[in-house]
Amino acid sequence: MTAFHSEHQEQFRVLVVDDDPTSRLLAEQWLGRKGFSVIEAEDGLDALKLFQESQPDIVLMDVNMPNMDGIEACRQIRDLPAGKAVPILMVTGSEDIESIEKCYQAGATDFTAKPINWLILYHRLQYMLQASTMFQDMLRTSAILQELRHSEARLDKAQQLAQLGSWEWDLKSGQTYWSEQLYRILGLRRCDVEPSFQAFLGCVPREERERVLDWYEEVQQSKQPSSFSHRLLGEQGRELTVQHQAEVYFDGEGQLVKSIGSVHDITQLKKAEEEAYRLAHYDSLTGLANRLIFSERVNSALELGRSQPSQLAVLFLDLDNFKRINDSLGHDIGDLLLQEVSSRLVASVRVHDQVSLPDSHQISRFGGDEFTLLLTEIRQAEDAQRVALRILDVLQAPMTLAGHEVFITPSIGIALSPHHGTDVDSLLKNADTAMYHAKKKGKNRFELFDDSMNELGRRRLRLENNLRRALEKQELSIHYQPQVCLRDNSIVGVEALLRWDNEELGRISPVEFIPVAEESGLITPIGEWALREACRQAKSWVEQGFAGIRVAVNLSIRQFVDQKLELLVEQILQQTGLDASCLELELTESMLMENAQQAIETLGSLKNMGVQLAIDDFGTGYSSLNYLRCFPVDRLKIDRSFVTHVNDNSDDAAVIRAILGMAHSLNLEVIAEGVETAQQREFLVKHHCDEIQGELYSVPVEAQAMTELLETQKLKKKGPLSFLKWY
Repeated sequence: MTAFHSEHQEQFRVLVVDDDPTSRLLAEQWLGRKGFSVIEAEDGLDALKLFQESQPDIVLMDVNMPNMDGIEACRQIRDLPAGKAVPILMVTGSEDIESIEKCYQAGATDFTAKPINWLILYHRLQYMLQASTMFQDMLRTSAILQELRHSEARLDKAQQLAQLGSWEWDLKSGQTYWSEQLYRILGLRRCDVEPSFQAFLGCVPREERERVLDWYEEVQQSKQPSSFSHRLLGEQGRELTVQHQAEVYFDGEGQLVKSIGSVHDITQLKKAEEEAYRLAHYDSLTGLANRLIFSERVNSALELGRSQPSQLAVLFLDLDNFKRINDSLGHDIGDLLLQEVSSRLVASVRVHDQVSLPDSHQISRFGGDEFTLLLTEIRQAEDAQRVALRILDVLQAPMTLAGHEVFITPSIGIALSPHHGTDVDSLLKNADTAMYHAKKKGKNRFELFDDSMNELGRRRLRLENNLRRALEKQELSIHYQPQVCLRDNSIVGVEALLRWDNEELGRISPVEFIPVAEESGLITPIGEWALREACRQAKSWVEQGFAGIRVAVNLSIRQFVDQKLELLVEQILQQTGLDASCLELELTESMLMENAQQAIETLGSLKNMGVQLAIDDFGTGYSSLNYLRCFPVDRLKIDRSFVTHVNDNSDDAAVIRAILGMAHSLNLEVIAEGVETAQQREFLVKHHCDEIQGELYSVPVEAQAMTELLETQKLKKKGPLSFLKWY
């Protein structure tokens, strides 16, 4: 290569001409990092002015611009004395053939299509600058040759810098000339080898010689200059890639009298282009194919399947709870995990079960923690399912990463062609849908796509579309379920629970619409409305004389990680006039452990306001005494799954006793959810549970019905209330 790659190279100036400031910013960031000095112009007129002022080494110019477009600007730059030889790379639409032709007519050196691949563009600019440098060197060398009567030493120096050797064959004299640089490229010495066409062919690999001869014959027949890339064997048999150019001259009678040419060593440039291609088509972290290559492989397999009917399968794999590992152990460990998963995937899908299984192109990292696999020529769905089972088995083994023992599980969706799609998009969509269902069914499993999944997907889409208008149409409401103190059977709090009645879909269960709200981001405005409405209702009860009743509101993970949560809570308390001690916020263990340090800070801020805090669904997650000491919470809520079978399942009973003992040792109160029978209540009373909540007392009811329950309690304040159902 030339001095372009020198560590102390001159900084090349590139004039970037584009009316889009974002495009100019991207160019400045990318090219600036690669050592270019970027000059920006916003249209053709600005470009002409800056070109004359700054004399750039290369121009990158958009075609479509106001005032003066890129084609006219290119034409006028070429008319300038300093603009004759400067490389101009035009940026066009990918299919704008007419503009491309006009660009070349205006004097453009080359073009690139949008959207720009900046990595490949960088190498293209390198190549254009190298070629320009070589051309300028040759022009200067030509002038020197005239002045110094063809000084071969100066020519050799210029050719050596450009990695360019030249040859000349005079048919009249029968003599052939090779420059010193051509000898160097061929790995030969002038004293050992007489220059000849046969000697040159001897340096061409045997399998390439016929192609070189055919090309040279075409040059003679066309009588036009031509270039041709081929391989050469250089010094000590080192294989090179060269760009070979040739031009022929004829006398007045049409007889060939002279041939001249050049041989440009582009080995390093080809390697750079191949590296750019690899980076553009392969995942740099794992070495697996990326989405583009994988899609091409699926398309090729589908095309082959049309002529040779066979089934193929696409597997879509997503790692379960990968974000938790990234957040808790750091992205470096996360990257090591992805590399280990990649290695295990490749190892697990070697040829087994008589299935034609993937090579490295047929396993891809789709992005993030998603991977895809292509299985070809499978006989039945069970073949793909066996591969999925093997992947589940291989990935469940623990991984030791930088001293950390890590466990990971995948959820896998499978789609078959032609049953589940005959094109890459439908197969990927259906495999992704099946993977989503695997996650919904508990993760660490695979699911084969079924048409019914699309119906569920369509229902989910209808849910989301209707949910987006639910607040505006006042379809959402809050029901309240009492929380009862076991010491005196009095209502001490209520839990606010969202309900949704839609005119098209009817009443939708929170179990169905809350996940949709969370995934779509709608939970943020809905959660804010629910918090404000619950606080407003609680304040109304206080004004009606029901003092001391706290209202518990569930927070979603999106609300909890929002850095403005504390401000939102404070604002709502001020707007509604509710005392902070009457508000309890419920969070799950998994939410707190997503980022434990941030959770401690957020909970501390809320606690300082006077807000009460509870951990919901306790017992289903970490349930660790160590982290409970760190979180400033007031009470734990035992998950209903333990309460349901507490009287006939010794394990559930043991869990509840352990939670009660642990919580009370930390001066935390405990409330049990899902209490439906007197026997469950008796067990909880016996083991000193503080509060209970469930259908034994009341199902969730509207605000007015809840007011009536509170009024009933107020009327019976002289004696304990019955624990019989109040509805």
